[in-house]
Amino acid sequence: MDPHSLEVLEYPKVKAMLAGYAASSLGKAAVEGLCPLTDAAAIRTAIEEATEMRELLRQRGRLPMAGMTDVRHAIAGTGEGQKAIEPPVLLDIRSTLLAAGNLKELFEAEAPTCPRLAELGASLGDFDTLCTLIDAAIGGDGQVRDDASPTLADIRARLDAATIRLRDKAHALAASHAIRPLLQSEGVAIRHGRYVLAVKSELRHELDGIILDRSQTGATVYIEPRELVLLANQVNDLRFDERREVERILWELTLAVRAQREPLARTLEALARVDCAYAKARFSLDYAMSPPEINELGQLSVRRARHPILVRVMERQEGGAHAGRVVPIDYRLGEDFDLLVITGPNTGGKTVALKTIGLLCLMAQSGLHVPAEPGARFPVYTDVLADIGDEQSIEQSLSTFSSHVRNLVRILGRTDSRTLVLLDELGAGTDPAEGAALGSAILDFLSDRHAKVVVTTHIGALKAYAYRHPRALNAACEFDQETLKPTYRLLLGQPGNSNAIAIAERLGLPREITRRAREAAQGTRGRDSELIGELEQARRGIEDDREQAHRLRQEAEALKSRLEAERRAAAATARLSRREAEQEIDEHLRLARRLVFDALRQLYNAPAPFADRARDVAAALDAAFQRTPLAAKRRDFARALHRDDYVHVISLGATCRVRSVNRPRERIEVLFGNSVVEVSFDDVTWVEPCPGG
Repeated sequence: MDPHSLEVLEYPKVKAMLAGYAASSLGKAAVEGLCPLTDAAAIRTAIEEATEMRELLRQRGRLPMAGMTDVRHAIAGTGEGQKAIEPPVLLDIRSTLLAAGNLKELFEAEAPTCPRLAELGASLGDFDTLCTLIDAAIGGDGQVRDDASPTLADIRARLDAATIRLRDKAHALAASHAIRPLLQSEGVAIRHGRYVLAVKSELRHELDGIILDRSQTGATVYIEPRELVLLANQVNDLRFDERREVERILWELTLAVRAQREPLARTLEALARVDCAYAKARFSLDYAMSPPEINELGQLSVRRARHPILVRVMERQEGGAHAGRVVPIDYRLGEDFDLLVITGPNTGGKTVALKTIGLLCLMAQSGLHVPAEPGARFPVYTDVLADIGDEQSIEQSLSTFSSHVRNLVRILGRTDSRTLVLLDELGAGTDPAEGAALGSAILDFLSDRHAKVVVTTHIGALKAYAYRHPRALNAACEFDQETLKPTYRLLLGQPGNSNAIAIAERLGLPREITRRAREAAQGTRGRDSELIGELEQARRGIEDDREQAHRLRQEAEALKSRLEAERRAAAATARLSRREAEQEIDEHLRLARRLVFDALRQLYNAPAPFADRARDVAAALDAAFQRTPLAAKRRDFARALHRDDYVHVISLGATCRVRSVNRPRERIEVLFGNSVVEVSFDDVTWVEPCPGG
């Protein structure tokens, strides 16, 4: 895509807004690298990922995105000759991989409704062994643990003992009767990492030791007594041994990371895509966006489109009311016409409409949702080329007109049938007649290239061009003649007016002047004005028919939605009834099982063969209970549980949060108050107990 056009359409600003919704530096980096795609399948995949993520957010409220960090630089930097990975970075790697594991488990569980996210989840590797290695070696404080190796534990134990001996000896010397009179200040000090005594300079020869420092005045010298040198050297030797062992441990972990560099890289790339989709989903929810529909027919059709940056500006002005005063616009292109000519007064919304059209196309092709009514359809443009605003340059000696021409030269050289061209104030900045002629010629050139074009203009001749051309349509930015203010609505099928004379008259310009101005303008318009009026009336009739068809389609869709809602409600009622019935049956089965087993247990101490027979019957009954549909459903339910889900534990009589699931052993660890309790699959239920049950 053309970088200049991306800039003037404010695409980087939207990316900056999107980056604010990412959960991690991984996601922010993915957003930074985002650009409009030109492959329809890839665009649909990105949109579907964002849509599935948005539905998960709606259902769950939050997702396990915490703990992710962009550690790709650390993994890429573990080649030969590089430093070992530092403990804080190893903790970042661990937390990132734990987040990957949680997301993988979540996406697997949601695979039926989130197939795109399940595909992403399949790219997330399993790094339990690596996380365990890091856990065993690095503490939560970001330091290598004492028990990371037996050697390190031994070194640190000896280091602690040696340090205590050294400290105690230093304090004992400072308090001794022989040395205390020599000291400038009581106690001990540390200089260059060694214990020293602050000795009066004139008495320094009275203490045998090494001078390590002096005060600024020279009145005090800091001496390490001879008795401390050996002890201090022992401490330093142990510290060296400690550093060497820590370095060895860190290299061991670094090699473990290096051994899985490729699957780690794939996982981090997948996590970046996950977080990017997460950011898109949050952006969509916050700005009431909808997923766009991508088509290969070249058709652009959007209703109630809003410029997201304008929404944000209005939100700040209104104190948090999203889109409260942003007037949405409807537009289409590429179906029954390929050229849209927008006219209207200054500050009437023409440029905003032009930017909205271009920006939403860029957003859709970047896999984002768009701030518009559901069902918005977008084609895939190979390029979006824009010339917008006054780009006059004093430094380059360019007038407004020259700047526009230079941009047009660049745009016209890149245009083809799959290009969207957006031109602001076509023909402006020069003589109106020449501007009109040049504008018409440019539109002819773009039409010959079969490009899709939207232009804004004040030039009346270009309105007539739109009526004469079979694949063009006029559009107006509506203006309220009573209030002399624009409404910012975009009206397809009719031309707009500058309304300069009416505005001047309302603002107090003498009527004699405005009367003469109207006469002069009427004479200038001539037959073109009459023709435009007749064609405008015909266009309005067609547009009314189109609006009526749209309303009928909306009513049909509303009826379909209502019937679907009623069907879902009936299904939900049926599910609830079935669930209540299962609950009652489950409780009766449990009661019957308990009574039968209690009776059989009383026979366990009976003489043979009665005791053996009782145990056989108990085993047979237990096997039969395990084969019931409800027991099978309970096991399936328990196997599908994952960390942080909630489940009702029958023996505890409480709903608890799941800490872990051991599927091979059919055991679940749950948090009950401040305790971790392990229960069997048979001890959990997917239904709440009946009141008093």
